[in-house]
Amino acid sequence: MSNWTIITADHLKAAGYGTIVDAAASKSIGSVDPVAEAIAGAVARVRRAVAAGNSLDTDPAKVPGSLRAVTIRIALYALMERIGLALDDDQKDTRRNDNSDLNRVHDSKQRVEIPDNPEADGTSFAREPSPSVRHKDRKFTERTMDGI
Repeated sequence: MSNWTIITADHLKAAGYGTIVDAAASKSIGSVDPVAEAIAGAVARVRRAVAAGNSLDTDPAKVPGSLRAVTIRIALYALMERIGLALDDDQKDTRRNDNSDLNRVHDSKQRVEIPDNPEADGTSFAREPSPSVRHKDRKFTERTMDGI
């Protein structure tokens, strides 16, 4: 079984929200698929959080299995907003908890599973190291007054 997974519209439907997925798909305008767009946005958001302290999978459509449900909910809530459905109080609490989970992952307080195909250099969103400034020790003796 793979550690990372690709989220599809079927995952959203399997979560019990098939009517929302279908309603959003029926309101598409032009060639833009709102379901695919919501999934891509959710995957990008999760991968940004993961990239801060973990390796990413080479497949840009994959998310860690441990964040699969979070990714699905992010996509579903985006679709609900698109079709004009308000979140109930439980969904709002769940969204706050999901955001908290992503923040912990981003702040490297929580690790995710190793990718199936880790990026070779692991630098997709890696931060540049901070510059360090070091001072020279000053030596004051009878012969020298180094640093003055």
